[in-house]
Amino acid sequence: MKIMIELEEALELVLSRIQPIETECISIKDAYRRVLAVDVTSQIAMPPFNRSPLDGYAYLATTSDPQPLQLNVVSEIPAGTFSEQVIGPGEAAKIFTGAPIPAGANCVVRMEDTEQVGDVVTIMHPVSPDSNIIPRGEEIKEGDLLLRQGFFLTPPAIGLLAAVGRDQVTVYRRPRVGLLSTGSELTEVGQPLLPAKIYNSNSYTLRGMLQESGCEVSVIPIVSDQIDDTLEVLDMLADTDMVIATGGASVGDYDIMRHALAQFGCEMLFWKLNLKPGTPVSVGLKGKQFFFSLSGNPAAAMVTFELLVRPALRKLAGRTMAATEQFQVKMASGFGKTGKQRRFLRAQAVFKNGEIWADPAPAQGSGILRSMIGSHLLVDVPANHGSVEPGELLMATWIADWEG
Repeated sequence: MKIMIELEEALELVLSRIQPIETECISIKDAYRRVLAVDVTSQIAMPPFNRSPLDGYAYLATTSDPQPLQLNVVSEIPAGTFSEQVIGPGEAAKIFTGAPIPAGANCVVRMEDTEQVGDVVTIMHPVSPDSNIIPRGEEIKEGDLLLRQGFFLTPPAIGLLAAVGRDQVTVYRRPRVGLLSTGSELTEVGQPLLPAKIYNSNSYTLRGMLQESGCEVSVIPIVSDQIDDTLEVLDMLADTDMVIATGGASVGDYDIMRHALAQFGCEMLFWKLNLKPGTPVSVGLKGKQFFFSLSGNPAAAMVTFELLVRPALRKLAGRTMAATEQFQVKMASGFGKTGKQRRFLRAQAVFKNGEIWADPAPAQGSGILRSMIGSHLLVDVPANHGSVEPGELLMATWIADWEG
């Protein structure tokens, strides 16, 4: 087992061992926030016929039409109606937005540029051939690739599937994740808070983050700092793809999680990340099941979830891009604390003059859950950096709900 490694090495160790989970075919009604398991191509053209983009009159235009031009109205074509009437010279069809262009016609003139009396329409300003016609297949041609394997299905993507008539889609199933909080000091929400006890918040924050990621979550009630109790709970979660535990991750006498995982039969990949907050992280692997032991400090657990667990979940769920990309930000305010370890600051994103500025939360302690509220960014401060100065350029990542 490796000890005290860099985040990038930890990600490589984890992501290199993860394979996407099984697939299933579901209705597009249930496909929001799911991940495509196959490429999707279109079996039809969009639009499927030449259509009118406006209300007006369809007719056969020539380059020598007189102005004004009078035509006999021989048909009327609302949207959704196919007309078998062929438009000949000197004739026109009254047509409405979205309706198919009738045979024989090669243009549409705006209704505002016409005047109809009885069955005769006068076109004040005749148009040239091919005017105001949306051709068949302008948006999508038959056989076009619409969405690639690994695409995260958003409402517009599901709408696109519906537009080409796809009512079923093959996706990766939802990851199944077990979540547990260890610590004899924890009390469940709703119970009286006794001396030396604290309420268990990690189960609630991480459950929300997992549900936001599209996971099916099994939450285990609070587990004591005893290896036997922990082993019993781990056995209960044998049918999950991943187990996430908070608490019991550090070096104290009651920090038993990594020992429990080893005893459970896990190959321990590493213990401790060289960063703050969230140094005491360990990861184990048993068969295809991953186990993440995170700090019991609420902010530290959330930060390491974003940096390490979420990329693992993305790959497990079949996402094309697992790791989160960094980008450059300017610091709107400073951070005076220095240290040897790399540090990730929780910060609010502020947009000024076309640039992204990062305004760090005033309190950055690993146990300060409130610092995550209103934060959009994790700002990467390198090891041995010294104080962060206002206006300084640093790298950052979006917290998940900003990058989708």
